[in-house]
Amino acid sequence: MKWKWLRESEYELRKVFERVFDKQTLMALYKASRKGFFDRLTGIISIGKEANVYHGYLQDREVAVKIYCIEACEFKNMERYIKGDPRFHGWKNRRQLIYMWAKKEFHNLRKVYQKIKCPEPIGVHKNVLVMSFIGENGKAAPKLKEYPPEKKDAKRYFETIINYIKEMYSTGLIHADLSEYNILNWNNEPWIIDLSTGVLLEHPLAEEFLRRDIRNICKFFSNFDIKANEEEVLKFVKGYGEI
Repeated sequence: MKWKWLRESEYELRKVFERVFDKQTLMALYKASRKGFFDRLTGIISIGKEANVYHGYLQDREVAVKIYCIEACEFKNMERYIKGDPRFHGWKNRRQLIYMWAKKEFHNLRKVYQKIKCPEPIGVHKNVLVMSFIGENGKAAPKLKEYPPEKKDAKRYFETIINYIKEMYSTGLIHADLSEYNILNWNNEPWIIDLSTGVLLEHPLAEEFLRRDIRNICKFFSNFDIKANEEEVLKFVKGYGEI
């Protein structure tokens, strides 16, 4: 296979790919590059249990390339979020489910990225998802957990995130795993990431997931002396009241 998306100077990164990913994933990367989703990869952003994220470029634009690990992904946990979603069904094995999972995040991002601050989806091929990079010069924006807002900005952050939840709800989507661990703090604003878990309102666990998202955000911001009534926030998200 020709590694056109890696420079000779990125030999160490090439060795990482060959050690971590199987041939089908390497071929998926090659095809994603051929489709024009990215030109080259330059470094590692994060290594996770379910996916690794790499920094790259599409011409002069920085992109994030998320590669779902076929063997490492928690199969049963994924099924909880994808079963009941009318957009995705009929998988026969782990690999097919992972491909659907990547496609699910792509479609969820496309559904909401003009409504909230989140990565812009660029393309998806099998278990490879390409999206805009949140950060600058290869340095990724920190997570809210690692870099919380200053106390004077906490109320604004809280209200912004709750409004994001409301905007997502208005499009028919619930994040379903929202917390300070998948919100980035960039340019003094929160950015939502990791939308692969996102479910439609008709999902059988949609209400449970929505309440959990709200609970997580209220709990995190209680550290800044922000006291929010979860039931009132829920009504606001659904369009029944104010907070």
